[in-house]
Amino acid sequence: MKILYNPQESIKENAARCGVTVYAVRKFIQRQGIDRRYDAQLQKYIAVQKLSKEKPSISLSEMARTLNLSINTVKKYLDPAQKPSKSNTLKVSKIDTNTRTGNINSVSNNQTEILSNILRLYVHSSTFDCDLTFSKGYFYKQIPLPQNRFDKYPESDDVLPLEQTSTLTDGCFKSVVVDLPFIVGKGKKESSMIGQRFSAFDTIDELYGANDNMLSLSFRILGPKGFLIMKTMDCFNAGKQQWISFYVQKKAAEIGFNLVDTFILISSTKLFTNQGLVQHHARKFHSYFFVFQKPLKQ
Repeated sequence: MKILYNPQESIKENAARCGVTVYAVRKFIQRQGIDRRYDAQLQKYIAVQKLSKEKPSISLSEMARTLNLSINTVKKYLDPAQKPSKSNTLKVSKIDTNTRTGNINSVSNNQTEILSNILRLYVHSSTFDCDLTFSKGYFYKQIPLPQNRFDKYPESDDVLPLEQTSTLTDGCFKSVVVDLPFIVGKGKKESSMIGQRFSAFDTIDELYGANDNMLSLSFRILGPKGFLIMKTMDCFNAGKQQWISFYVQKKAAEIGFNLVDTFILISSTKLFTNQGLVQHHARKFHSYFFVFQKPLKQ
């Protein structure tokens, strides 16, 4: 199997995503002469420099928390003279994380890659302004945390209750992220592996209503030309296909959004077998990241 190496992931994460052993990834790095240590240092340096330019008044402690770095590391990389240099000229950097020019594809099995590409193509920032469905922050394992984090059921002190968005000024953000649950039915939360990580809706009407509310809220708090990044997935409920992705596009257009791009995330986990069962529809094995933009004039 071909190894698609991502220097932003650990060796173990690269192995799991590519379906190979850790040993195979290590051999690939060795054969390619990749300077993994340099790439990691350069990535931290660039993240610190970008955040300091975007938010000049941010404190060291907040910067460290946002970037998941120590305060000493932040202090070090705030100094341009501390830009990492290669210790071994025979090794190469897999990518220059500041000036990447590789092709951006519409399909991936890595949501960090999709989010990073959206930041690069549209948002032009190291992270997003606001996440309305932060949950446990799974989106931000390798991306700086948004400064504004909300959730209907906050799981930490630095995440605000969703109802506090009512105090936000209209047009206050340039980018907003929404990732609503797609599980429907009482008891699904306890019985499903995904349901144990995320909330579930009691009815399909509640699911559609939540999508309506999030689209309207996002449109209000986004400024002109601002971006809404919305993850969604179709589902099968009560014997009927629920085309949530189509509904979201239609509703977003009614509200006033323009759909500017679509990314498809392919599940990296294996399908459960349906041995002994009659299959009546295709198993849902992908989700969507829609990039909506609020027009300059309404």
